[in-house]
Amino acid sequence: MGILRRIVSMTKAAANEVLDKIENPTMMMNHYLRDMEEQISQTEQAIAQQQTQERILQSKLDDCNAQIAHYEQKAEQAIADGRELDARMALEAKLLYTEQYEQNAKLQQLAAHAVVELKQRVEDLKQEHEHLKNKRTELMTRMQQSGASNSYPFASQLHDQSATQGFNRIEQKIMEWEAQQEISQTHYSYAASASNTEQQQQLRAAHVDQELQRLLQKQESKNEAQQS
Repeated sequence: MGILRRIVSMTKAAANEVLDKIENPTMMMNHYLRDMEEQISQTEQAIAQQQTQERILQSKLDDCNAQIAHYEQKAEQAIADGRELDARMALEAKLLYTEQYEQNAKLQQLAAHAVVELKQRVEDLKQEHEHLKNKRTELMTRMQQSGASNSYPFASQLHDQSATQGFNRIEQKIMEWEAQQEISQTHYSYAASASNTEQQQQLRAAHVDQELQRLLQKQESKNEAQQS
């Protein structure tokens, strides 16, 4: 029990010290500015991460495009040689890379959109930071001119109100991120499960059949042109 009392006493002392600092308007304003500088730094780091993700996804898109062209050529060659089964296999591989391309393209669009939003966020934060710096100078000058004390009993209430508003904004943004993540996860989990269904397999087979017919007709036209 003695240890518990000491811990409680230390906690109260620490809390009182924090409150004393909070009740100092100058320290409050400095705290807000430091917090905003940290937000700017974190947001700029997030921009760099999203831009890296964009580059990685672009590399994947380029690779998918190369594979799509590769298997399209293989399918055409197989049709020209009369190897219809090999042509079908090549078209199936092409379809897989086409689907990967579409998925990566959507992710890249999301990353690009995030970069735009984050850059705007940084710009807004920097403008607000500059505004608050000027406001701090103004308020400190007014405090000195008025001969007011640098400590107010109601300042902690103002701090609590501002902190609450800040937490509410953060919570709202987190809820947006969570919703986006849930939608993304739902989409991909649905896509993954749907790919195993018989209906999905039938659609894929029908798509390959259409591609195969396209190449057969293309080869027939080429043969007719050579004969004439």
